[in-house]
Amino acid sequence: MNSKREREIEMNECMVMSYNGVLRITWFAARAAMMCMVASALAAAACAQTAAVMAPQFEAAGAFSYVRAKAANGAGFDLNGGSASVAYNYRDRFAIVGDFGGYRFSGLGPGLSSTMYTYLAGPRIPLRRNRRLKPFVQVLAGGGRLTASSSGVNASESGFVMAPGAGLDFMLRHRLAVRVVEADYLLTRFAHPDGSAAMQNNFRISAGLVFRFGSRE
Repeated sequence: MNSKREREIEMNECMVMSYNGVLRITWFAARAAMMCMVASALAAAACAQTAAVMAPQFEAAGAFSYVRAKAANGAGFDLNGGSASVAYNYRDRFAIVGDFGGYRFSGLGPGLSSTMYTYLAGPRIPLRRNRRLKPFVQVLAGGGRLTASSSGVNASESGFVMAPGAGLDFMLRHRLAVRVVEADYLLTRFAHPDGSAAMQNNFRISAGLVFRFGSRE
């Protein structure tokens, strides 16, 4: 009788020990799973933060441009065309930009056509930005060329061009953005027909697409 009772006690103790063991294993497994989940969440957050602050190495933009030109004598002209630029992001807050544009005069007399070309370079400073909006300011300088043709007679001249301005890009994807607007004060120095010095105060506004290549931290 005592022997039977002892066996029952031993079996109960074994069951309790087994149950406690299962509880411990379950607790350790749950704790390990929780730690893995937390680690995964932190890693994902770190990756997202890194992706958010990483700047592309290069940016190439193509845009439609409108120029309101004002001659030295006060006459105003409308020009339509396009511009293309390439930016190298040397640092997160500093870039070097090269910009080329071509704009055709509209509303000229019969048989008369004229085009202005600009080729510029200079620094660009990206301002404080978030995930979607990328504002910037820049100061570009270089040269320009003005061509004209009438009744088979062609003429052209070159001059200094400067273009301080600002813009705003809206990110569509990591590698693609819309240049919502870029506005520049376009100062040109094309001489008068008699060769005397002159200065023109113009305004350029552009909008287009920006393609981003490479990456840097």
